[in-house]
Amino acid sequence: MSGQLEDTVAISREITHAYFAGNMEPYLSRLCSKSVWLGTGGRVLIGGDIIRARLEAGVEKRKYSYQIAQEEYTPLALTPRCQAVMGEVRASNPDRSEDSVMASYTFLYQLIGTETKLVLLHANYEFLHPFSLNEDGPKLEMSAYQFVRDVLIEIPPKKRLAVPCGSTTLFVQPDMVFYVQSRNRKAELHCVDKIIQSDLSISEVNAMLPETFCPIHRCYTVNSRYVMSVRRYEAALITGEVLPIPFHNYMQVKADLERRITG
Repeated sequence: MSGQLEDTVAISREITHAYFAGNMEPYLSRLCSKSVWLGTGGRVLIGGDIIRARLEAGVEKRKYSYQIAQEEYTPLALTPRCQAVMGEVRASNPDRSEDSVMASYTFLYQLIGTETKLVLLHANYEFLHPFSLNEDGPKLEMSAYQFVRDVLIEIPPKKRLAVPCGSTTLFVQPDMVFYVQSRNRKAELHCVDKIIQSDLSISEVNAMLPETFCPIHRCYTVNSRYVMSVRRYEAALITGEVLPIPFHNYMQVKADLERRITG
């Protein structure tokens, strides 16, 4: 199968302009199972489905768009099938001139079959007026970071999980995982520092997990070390996230969690 990379600078410019206008589709259309997103202050997103779900939710919360005032893109050819583009952008809110942002990007493109796909986007934002896009879901407060740190310090290292992601296998420390979620028949691992879209089903991941993990729903398995409370039909985590517990087996799940948490 032959092909060649498209104009990566033109793609990068299209993605950037659309993003600041509130349209994620030019970026999302370039994703694949190997794609990785790294943003300012958030967890790493690994896998196209996870990136799409997180970023679409973030754009829905934006109340206005930005206009680009200055931009510069520098291409870097790595191999015939792989190119990088570095971008520097300044943008502002036309209705509130005091709201402006300086952004730097690293786009990494790869020819997969005959398609030019974006396998890495590293985005760094400096907002000149306090503003958060909240694109990457819940963030840990300092007290929560300290809680996680204490948990990890106290626990001896365990056998790591071998998690296949496309052509890559990631080795994940189980106690770095907050919970596992099933989406589109694939398991997503929500970790302290990243979110991983695996090639496994949630049942296959469950079979690998240690005793501290508890299935609470057919689509959710939670690390009991990070459960802060259990109330009717839901479990609240240290991250502030709340996961559902089905009505019909709530009492059994509650008992299982209590046994794991109290030891």
